[in-house]
Amino acid sequence: MRILRQIELLFSRPAPKPRTRRRVARSDEFLRTVWLNLRQEFFPESVELDSYIVSWASRPQKRVLASCNIRARRVNVARELYEPAASRWIAPVLYHEMCHAAIGMSVQTSASGKRMWHGAEFRRLEARHPDIPAMNAWIQSGGWAMAVRSYRARRAWQTRLASQPNTSR
Repeated sequence: MRILRQIELLFSRPAPKPRTRRRVARSDEFLRTVWLNLRQEFFPESVELDSYIVSWASRPQKRVLASCNIRARRVNVARELYEPAASRWIAPVLYHEMCHAAIGMSVQTSASGKRMWHGAEFRRLEARHPDIPAMNAWIQSGGWAMAVRSYRARRAWQTRLASQPNTSR
């Protein structure tokens, strides 16, 4: 009898909504525009890079500024870079990931058989962007850690404000 009741409850519920892709935010369009501009400036012959999906990461980041999935042709950028103090580094970060995409799976392999994602060819490509040394200095000086803390503090403040009852009525 109990099993019949569970089955009855299961079928009496509305059907689950089909999963859809998340809406593309305007800020994703901004990232896409920066990506395309960088590709035209630094890799004009590599039109295949235009097929990459560039979007903000859905989860909070602590260590990773961005990631490039070559097989899925996708680049995720940490939302923490949206902080006003960190947003100037979006283009160099995207360029770093674009270098990974441009090299693709043909990266050098070490003697132990590991892929050298930041090998000599990658460093040569990365050195073409003028802001990379300044970005690396910013990361080393704690700028990224500060951006993460600022982002988390802002989100916590927004959550607190949203949960407070509206007393202005």
